[in-house]
Amino acid sequence: EPKKILIAHDLLLGDTLLLAPLMKRIHEKYPEAQKFMLSKPLFVPLFNNEPYGFKALSFDPKSFLDIWSIFCCGPYDLTYIAGDNRYSWLARALGARWIIGIEGDTPLWKNWMVNEVKSFDLKPSTWADMMGRLVDGKDPNPYKKDEWLRPNIKKALSSNNSKTFVVCHLGASNPLKFWPAKYWQILIEELKYKGFEIYISAGPGEEYLIREVDPDNIYMHIPGTYSLLEMWFLIDHAKLLISVDTGIAHLAKISSTPIVTLFGPGSPATHGVGNFWKLHPHADVTDSYFPCRDQKILFRRKVSWVKRCGRGVNECRTPGAC
Repeated sequence: EPKKILIAHDLLLGDTLLLAPLMKRIHEKYPEAQKFMLSKPLFVPLFNNEPYGFKALSFDPKSFLDIWSIFCCGPYDLTYIAGDNRYSWLARALGARWIIGIEGDTPLWKNWMVNEVKSFDLKPSTWADMMGRLVDGKDPNPYKKDEWLRPNIKKALSSNNSKTFVVCHLGASNPLKFWPAKYWQILIEELKYKGFEIYISAGPGEEYLIREVDPDNIYMHIPGTYSLLEMWFLIDHAKLLISVDTGIAHLAKISSTPIVTLFGPGSPATHGVGNFWKLHPHADVTDSYFPCRDQKILFRRKVSWVKRCGRGVNECRTPGAC
C-alpha cells in the first residue's frame, strides 16, 4: 500500500486537466495515500481545493526551489509518468520506489527508469480515458459536476446579469488550430441575433485575434491578461463556451459548462469527451476526413488508429484549411 503517490509530467494546460481520470482512479484505489502532482507554476491555483486529494507541486525544471520542494515532499512509493518518460529519471532521482509509464517513448533512454509499462488502447480512445487506465482495475466513474471545485477568487469578471452570455475563445498553442476571423464574425452575429451577450477571449499575446474578429469593439473582450481562475469563473457562469481545440476547452469540462469544440488538426477521438466526460453536454465540430490529418503519432508513440496532424506552421502547405 503506497503511502505517497506522485504524478510526474510537464504538460500544457489541456493535457494537465485531462489527467482528471487518472487522479480520480488513483484516489479510488488508494484513498488513504498522500497524493501529489507536478504542475506548471501558472496552473497550480487550479488545484487549490486539492481535487481527488491531489496537492499540486509547482514544477519549473529550471527552478532549484521547485525541485527542492518536490524532493522534500518525498520519497514517493509510487509514481505515474504522464506523457514524456524522461520524467521517470526525475522520479528516480526523487527516490521513487516504483515507476509506471506508457511504453514506446523515443529515444529509448527515456524508458530505462520505468519499472512497469502500459500500452495505449488498440481501439480509438481519448488520452484522458487511457490515462485513467494506467491504474490497474476498473475505469473511474464518469465525471459529475463539482467533483473538481473552483477555488474562490477575489476579482470577479463583471457581466450583465440580465442576459445569458456565450464565451468565444479564439486562441490556441498552435496557430494552425485558429478558426478564420470571418467565420467567427458570422457565428457571433447569429448568437447576438438570438439574444446572447458575447465575450471574446484569447490567451496571452493573442489579443490581435480579438481585434481581427471585433475591430469596432462591439463585444466584451477578455484578453490574455486574465488569470486561469478568472477564466474558470467566466466559463462557469456562461451559457455556452465555443472554442478551438485548446486548454480552455478542457477547462469547460471541469466546470461542466456546455461546450462546442472546433477541431482542426487535432482529433476528437483523442481529445474529445470520451467515457469520463460522457455526461458533459458537448458538440465536437470537425471534418471526419481531411487528407493531411494523416499522422499516427500520439506523444511520440505510433498508434495505428490515431489520425491527427501535429505539424508546425512552417510544415503546413495549407494553413487554416482544416
